[in-house]
Amino acid sequence: MKGDFSRDTFDPLKHFSRVLLQQGRVQLDADTNEQTAILLHYLRTLVTDLIGSHAGPNDNSGFLIDNPSKKDFSIGKGRYYVAGILCENDTDITYKTQKDYPHPPELEEDVPYLVYLDVWERHITALEDDYIREKALGGPDTATRTKVICQVKVDKGEEGLSPSDCVTVSNNWKEKWINRWQPANRGSLKACVTPQKDSKDPCLIAPDSRYRGQENQLYRIEIHKGSKGDKAGEPNSATFKWSRDNGAVVSKVLEFSGKELTVEKTLGFEPKIWVELSNDDQELRGEPGSLAKLVNVEGNRFILESAILRPAGISTNEEWPTKVRRWDQRYNSNLIEGAIPITEDKADWIEIENGIEIQFVAADTGEDSHHYRTGDFWLISARVATGDIEWVEIDEDGKPKDEKNPIARELFGIQHHYAPLAILNMGQSEPPDCRCKFEPLKNDCDRSGTRKKA
Repeated sequence: MKGDFSRDTFDPLKHFSRVLLQQGRVQLDADTNEQTAILLHYLRTLVTDLIGSHAGPNDNSGFLIDNPSKKDFSIGKGRYYVAGILCENDTDITYKTQKDYPHPPELEEDVPYLVYLDVWERHITALEDDYIREKALGGPDTATRTKVICQVKVDKGEEGLSPSDCVTVSNNWKEKWINRWQPANRGSLKACVTPQKDSKDPCLIAPDSRYRGQENQLYRIEIHKGSKGDKAGEPNSATFKWSRDNGAVVSKVLEFSGKELTVEKTLGFEPKIWVELSNDDQELRGEPGSLAKLVNVEGNRFILESAILRPAGISTNEEWPTKVRRWDQRYNSNLIEGAIPITEDKADWIEIENGIEIQFVAADTGEDSHHYRTGDFWLISARVATGDIEWVEIDEDGKPKDEKNPIARELFGIQHHYAPLAILNMGQSEPPDCRCKFEPLKNDCDRSGTRKKA
């Protein structure tokens, strides 16, 4: 979530049950956000334990796949639960008219598809939904939101993995299908701070402090271009970008003409930084934006180093770009289209800034061990008071923190959850239904409202 947060403190391994406020104490955004995360974790775990990994109520089960015709199909209204997350389809729609999955891939004739539900949470600010902005304040945003995104997608599989029937799909669901879209281990990250080198710069803080920034920061390490299937021992094709402000410096694009942008606000932007041009549709499809060098800021106009063309995958009826976001990687010859190439050499630490270094750790799972997905991220809290970063202190096995060999941490998100819906062939009139259903719990009252006697 690219918001202006102090840090993200929720950790399910701590088993906290609630956050308790104390009188006369400073309150932080992290406290309230952690309370929300604790409650959501409890509720979604409970729902999953009661009804399983995915199911819908028998009397109002949503996402019924029906009426395949003209390379489209209908999606029924109703409710469905995936990993304990409530998915609501408020009205009957079609594959091509999904609001949260714009311009999905075209369907082929006479090809069997697995139709499935992809569920994830998206961070929503006033830039994505202006309604949440309080107009009485004259412009500034306040709290942000998260939104459950439910996308109906299709997959025709590959050699040795085809959607023949619902039973076969169910038997291979976690091992093959989910692993196809979201492998269990998509790489991990180590982070540390290095001792300060000799410097005569009077702006730097005391030499015995290792984090050398002058402000508390929440660093965001985000995958820009993903990769899948890189062979073990070969260079990874993925790239990443980073922000010292959790990627929260962003503005609406009002006009765009190749090298020039007219923007809504310029706060946080300055010459000689990287900016990313994108729109909502790209984010919903999991596509990276276009990185460009910002060379000058003139009023509310941004001047880029070179003209940026509309990406090939952007439909002509999509407005692009609609937003511009700041990133903080430095200019150098090693960048690939503005992003930093990912390496997984154990001896290769990548310097971020102010003494912070990171190292990507490959998953040791066989030949195709490398997999990174656009938008996945890690967060690093850096604190001036300690001259250090907040990283993993103890791992799942109880291994303590080692400053010389930091613990590798799995990514923070974005976590997707999946559920099979149907087997689709455009030549079939009634696609086989792969959804699970459950009966609501019965109460013990008669029709008059009187509780029955035992």
